[in-house]
This record gives sequence, C-alpha cells and structure tokens, in this order.
Amino acid sequence: MKRFFILYFATVGFILFIFILIHKTSYIGEKIELRYHKNYSLTYPEALEAYKYLDKKYKTAKLIEYGPTDFGLPLHLFVISKHGIFNPTQLHRKGFRVLMVNNGIHPGEPCGIDASIQLAYDILEQKDQLWNLLDSTVICFVPVYNIGGAFNRSAYNRANQNGPHEQGFRANAKNLDLNRDFAPMDSRNAQSFAQIFHLWKPHLLIDTHATNGADYQYVMTVIEPHPQGLPPMLGNFYATTMEPFLYSNMEKVGYPMTPYVDPMDETPESGIEQYISTPRYTTGYGRMFNTLTFFTEAHMFKPFHERVLATYHFIKISLEFINLHGSLLALNMNLANEFVKTKEEYVLLWELDSARVESFNFMGYEAEHIVSKITGFKRLKYNREKPFTKPIPYFRHYKPTLSIKKPQFYIIPQAWHEVIYRLSLNGVAMQRLTRDTSLMVESYYIDSYKTLERPYNGHYLHHSVKVQTKQQKVTFYKGDYLVTTNQSCNEYIVQMLEPEAYDSFFAWNFFDPILQRKEYFSPYVFEDYAEKMLAEDPELKNEFEMRKKTDTQFASNAYAQLNFLYHRSPYFEVGFMRYPIFRYNP
Repeated sequence: MKRFFILYFATVGFILFIFILIHKTSYIGEKIELRYHKNYSLTYPEALEAYKYLDKKYKTAKLIEYGPTDFGLPLHLFVISKHGIFNPTQLHRKGFRVLMVNNGIHPGEPCGIDASIQLAYDILEQKDQLWNLLDSTVICFVPVYNIGGAFNRSAYNRANQNGPHEQGFRANAKNLDLNRDFAPMDSRNAQSFAQIFHLWKPHLLIDTHATNGADYQYVMTVIEPHPQGLPPMLGNFYATTMEPFLYSNMEKVGYPMTPYVDPMDETPESGIEQYISTPRYTTGYGRMFNTLTFFTEAHMFKPFHERVLATYHFIKISLEFINLHGSLLALNMNLANEFVKTKEEYVLLWELDSARVESFNFMGYEAEHIVSKITGFKRLKYNREKPFTKPIPYFRHYKPTLSIKKPQFYIIPQAWHEVIYRLSLNGVAMQRLTRDTSLMVESYYIDSYKTLERPYNGHYLHHSVKVQTKQQKVTFYKGDYLVTTNQSCNEYIVQMLEPEAYDSFFAWNFFDPILQRKEYFSPYVFEDYAEKMLAEDPELKNEFEMRKKTDTQFASNAYAQLNFLYHRSPYFEVGFMRYPIFRYNP
C-alpha cells in the first residue's frame, strides 16, 4: 500500500509538473506580448530569465555565455538551431547561414530586446510557419549588449521618445557610447562581441535602435548597407535582390519603411542621404568583414508596441529572405571574401556627390514654424493633421576623395601591443619575426593633422591627417609582427592601419606618443655644432640664409634658427612624427 501511494503521488506530481511547464511556456509568450502592449519593456534580468527558460524547455535553443562586459556580467548569445547543432564551425561547414541580431546597444531604445524574445518564442512554438524558415539557417540573438546601460533604468532617459514607461541609458557602465566603439574597442563589451562575431561569422547582422530627429508617418526606418562600401558582387546583390525584398515585404505587413531620416537641412523635404558607415559603428564594423549589416531605427514618436512589432517584422522578413536567398547570399559573401584578398586599391575617405540626386515618395507631415510660448522665437512643429506623400531628394552616391594601394605587408613593432591585441581579436592573421632584421620599407611621417577640441567617446580624435612618405631602412626585432594583406579581412586591416583613414587607430589616439619630441638641445651647447654644419654644407647654408631673408619672424628668433638646423642634424630623433607601422613590399 505504501508503494502504491508513493507511485500515485509521484505520477500526480509529474503530471502537475508537465502541466505547469506547458502553461508557463505559454505564459512567457503571452506575458512578453502583454508587457510591450502596455508600454513596458523587459528589464535585463527579465530578458535573460526568458532566454534561460527557453533554453531549458527546447533542445533546439541554447543560451551561450561569452566574455565579460564593463558592467561585470558576461555577454550572452541565444541560438536557435533547428537541427540542434550549436558549434558555429560545424554549422558553417555544413552550409548553414547565420542571422544575428544585436539588441540594446542603446538600452534607451529597447524595442529590439522585446521583439527578439517574442520572435524567439514564436519560432520555438512553431507559429506562423516560422519553424520552416530554419531548415538551412540559424538565428542568434544578443539579448542585451549594453548591460550596464540596461541597469541604469529610468523613466527620464529619453526626453524625445514616446515610451516605454522605463528604459535604459545610452552609455554603458564606463560611460561609453558602444555604437561608437567598434573601431577603438575600449570596452570589454566590444572585445567580447568581436569574439562572438568572428566565431559565428553572420551573413546578416541586425542592430536594433529607435530614432532621433524628424517626425513623419513611418514606424520603421533603416540604415542599410551601402553598395559602394561593399565588394561589387555583394553590393550589387544587396541593391538588386535584398533591398527591394525588404521594402516590399515590410509594406505588405503594414509597416512601410524608409531610409533613415537625417535631413540635409531642417526637414525631410530638404532631402536625406544614405551613409557609408565607418568602423566605429556596427554597420561599418560589419561591412569590414563583408557582413550585410543594418540598423533598424524604429520611429521614436510611435507607440512602443508599434516599434516592437515593426522591429519584429523586420527581423522576421530578414529571416524569410535568408531562407529564400541564403545560398546566393553565402555565395556572394564568399566571392566578396576572395575578392578582398586580391583587391589592390582601397578607399580611405568618401565625399557625398551632391550633384547626383535621386528621389522617392516620402510619407511625412507638413512642417510649420509657430511662435514658441517659452522663448517667443519661431519654433519647428510638425502638423500631424496634415500628412503628405510626395517626392523628396535622396542622396546616395559618393565620390572617393582618398584612395591608397595596399602594401604586401604591414610591419608592426611589438611595443604597440594594444593595436596588436585588437587586430588579433578581429581575426587578423599575423606572423612574428624570428630574428632581428633590417628592411627597406615605406615610412609615413605625419605632416599635419587636426584634433577635436572636446573628447569624443573618451578620445580627442584626430582628423584631416596628411602624411609624407619616405623610403627608409629600418631595423626590426625578433617578435615584431608581420601582417600579410592577402586576407578576407583586408578592408579592416587597411582602414585601421592607414593613418589617413577616418577611423584608423591613429585617429583614435593609439599612436599619440610619436607626436611628442623626447629629446631637445641646449642652445649654448648646440651653437658650436650648428656653426660647423653650416661651414661644411654649402647647400644647407644657402637654404638657411634664404629663410632668414624671406621670413622676418624666423630672422628675429635665435632659437627658431638653431631649431631649423637641429632638425637637419643627425641628432634630431628619427622617430618624431614617424608613424610606427611600416609598409613593406619585398
């Protein structure tokens, strides 16, 4: 009898457990939907708990822990694999495509956090034929990228945004804007993300945001890959196949979409432009490695649940696209990787070609200028009672303003370990010299540059950099690094190592020690040597005398005259203003 009761209660308990499990799974999906419909966004612990539960419930889902963030908690990646394979190398070998979604880089813009959990739940519950989209595709979600910003939660973090009731803060625990950190990688977040990105090698990467700026009718805007910034086969594929698919299908589901609205002047009627993103941004970082990368920018004024649903549908439609065209996408990505390995010329700087302008029908609101009740001056106001649909200018063509030919190798002295570390994080293959050697190399000397007056994301960025090139024999030492430029990540190598590039390591202050002289001269000591220089070098003496005749300030400044000669003496330090990465063509 005792055994009967034990068996009875064990059976009832098991049935009750299964009932609760099934009910709880359903409740998770309903709870998520109810929360964003009531203008609430999940907190970080709630979001992670939802993914943990889905991990436990489904063998086809896995929550994987990766490296640390500045907040102290690790980054996670939630992977849905229909075939239960969670090894990225194995998946790529079998021909699977990877769609990755990064959420909460700006936690004040949390629509992607909620949309991704809702989509993950719907896929695993096999709703709306979503399960069929994963026959040859794996979808991955970064639950929240900026964990520190997500914990810095308030109802007052986004003055220009319509909900949710509370949201996270833009900056991370280190007060960095993480969507400006993919070039310098100062944050642990970026360094851990690089590990995830290069392990999983996504074919598509979506980074979810909400907009700032103008008012208009659209719920969803998008910053999309610019074909000119990609290898031609990948750029053409996007422009002719993927772009029309995304726009037409977003319209079909009731969320017509527009390119991101950053007006050329005050209002959208002045025109908008499409960007070629640089490596500091997710979109620029992704394109360095031939990954088609997007910012979804849900419109800040629309109700929160609408922003969530528009983001949900963009990710879902991207999944539909990769299901239909994934083999062609993978082929073009592989061709692009091979193309970059042998590509010779790289554009370092672009300029908008304002003479080439297109147009498209834009759904906006009439703009009015009314008198401010606060200041008494005119203020801009969009009149939502007066919607319009009319053509506006669209600037999407660029001209290269600076291009370079890659060397066969870059040589990096081992002293610059912070740069070497970042290159290694991003999969750059490097060899170390096995012995000391002297080589004839191409050296850059920084001729001129400008620096921001105020810090930008923790750096005083350099820009408008000009260099002089010299052929020099330089001694390198055992352990220094040789970087070959026959790699699929050549775009990243060139953009980060060429000092004139917009987001180079030089621009981000990694090489600032070269900009300061370390040795000087005492005039009373150097005077005798300078006299000897002039006596032994007639050409130098002639240059010196001509300078005194033509430059009155120089002629009246004794130190400037001695400094002129010091710069031309063998005592002047050869490393001053010399960029410490060298171009080598054997």
